Amino acid sequence: MKIGLISDIHGNIHALTRVLQELYAHPVDIILCAGDLVGFGAHPGQVIHLLRHMAIPCAAGNYDAAVAWDLPQPSQRPSSPALEPLRRAALAWAQAHLSQEQKHYLRNLPMTLSFKLDGLHIQVMHAGLDALDDWYMPDDPDRMARLAARLAADVVIMGHTHHPYAFRSWHEGKKPGSVRTTLFINPGSVGRPLDGDPRAAFAIFDTRKQQVDFHRVEYDVDAAARAVEKSGMPLAIARLLREATRPDPLLAAAA
Repeated sequence: MKIGLISDIHGNIHALTRVLQELYAHPVDIILCAGDLVGFGAHPGQVIHLLRHMAIPCAAGNYDAAVAWDLPQPSQRPSSPALEPLRRAALAWAQAHLSQEQKHYLRNLPMTLSFKLDGLHIQVMHAGLDALDDWYMPDDPDRMARLAARLAADVVIMGHTHHPYAFRSWHEGKKPGSVRTTLFINPGSVGRPLDGDPRAAFAIFDTRKQQVDFHRVEYDVDAAARAVEKSGMPLAIARLLREATRPDPLLAAAA
């Protein structure tokens, strides 16, 4: 079985549409989403509609929860002084432009999803078990091993960091002296990459080969950025899409 993996769409319908075209062209048997459907992009409602129409299972992200519950900020963790006003503005804009029915859908997204596919127990979550804004990266293998030990999963699909990776964690099993492995996969960000490459990111996991292939696909970034510019959100958010980076403090201040 081949599983399409997506995450961190952030209201970018242009990127999502292009990624789904690629996934169905491969083709894949199922698509799973690790959250952050909304925030920053100018088409959160269209993103929600498309994912629901295509019956794509989604876990809740921190922006999804913040928009759904009309929270003042998307994360309890502090961000950079340049990013903070942008993410608050993006959050407020999404809250104002989604219907109550769409917010109800976001409120009901689960924190984790579990599947048994080809004999593998696969769990999908945005950023861990304890909070929607936790941060798990391969450069902290001990922390990832502790999370893996709490899960009964063979494969864990995560998002939030916007950085693609596949990392196999070795940790103690339930029986004394036994060892288990958990494969962590982060497909990167569909709608807001942060690595200087504005192309949309996604991944395909082959359950039988236990192989992960990471993909980048070009989409109409300029159209997505122009939509943000016309929306009334800060212009610096459009630059984030075009440059696929975190905000420059001086540019953000001038936005």
